[in-house]
Amino acid sequence: MAVVLAGGATRASAGPAQDKKAQAAQLAAQIDAMAQRVAAVAARLDNAKAQLAATNTALAQATGMLGAANQRFADVKSRLATQAVDAYVHGGGLALVQQLADSKGEDLPVRNHYASLAAGEDNAVADELIAARQDLGSKQASLQRLQADQRAAVAALNAQQAALLKADASMRALLARLRGELAALVAADQARRDAARARGPRPTGGPWDCIRQLESGNNYSAPGGGAYQFLDSTWHALGHSGTASDAPPAEQDAAAVQLQQQAGWDQWTTAKRCGR
Repeated sequence: MAVVLAGGATRASAGPAQDKKAQAAQLAAQIDAMAQRVAAVAARLDNAKAQLAATNTALAQATGMLGAANQRFADVKSRLATQAVDAYVHGGGLALVQQLADSKGEDLPVRNHYASLAAGEDNAVADELIAARQDLGSKQASLQRLQADQRAAVAALNAQQAALLKADASMRALLARLRGELAALVAADQARRDAARARGPRPTGGPWDCIRQLESGNNYSAPGGGAYQFLDSTWHALGHSGTASDAPPAEQDAAAVQLQQQAGWDQWTTAKRCGR
């Protein structure tokens, strides 16, 4: 069985193509996870926008109701003022009118008396409107605070979504580059295999036939390392990818000759039985 190169040099990692393929697979998995994160943020953003739209509608309604209440209150105040004047000018008996005439400018209590008599029902309406205006004002202020918070949430989610999309685009660009590099490595590996097929005759006769027979029964597809039973680490260290049993016979033969030239016959434990 082929063991290690001279000097004990080994390479436990897979070949360049396998490394690149593993990197691409890992990055593709990260992109899938990123897509899920993007989808989750998009859903949260849609929900936040819907909540903000509902708050905007409620705020517009509250603002409109407050404006109407303010207008009604202004109308009642105007009506009250008019009624007070009418009561002051036209109402009351002769005694009150004489009292107003003799008051010499000190008639404010009398005027207030007439105003309260004339106001009647409108005073009650005014009190109700004041309470309504206060409630609507509080609701409007609360909705405005909620609106500000929701706008901030939407802005934050928009920023988060933009950052995720940017990262996703970068990862996809990197994946495309890795796949391009992988394709180039596969093409180069295939070129090496083709070159190995075209190189000279197989190492036959002498110890080679014997080694192949003892190692694998002369089976180039034998599990565990092909005809010469290369360890994967030795196979990769020689510059080949995958496993030796998947390589064509010419490539295995060339690798065996290369290993023998670099490290000698001792790389095969069966070599001594074959006269080496």
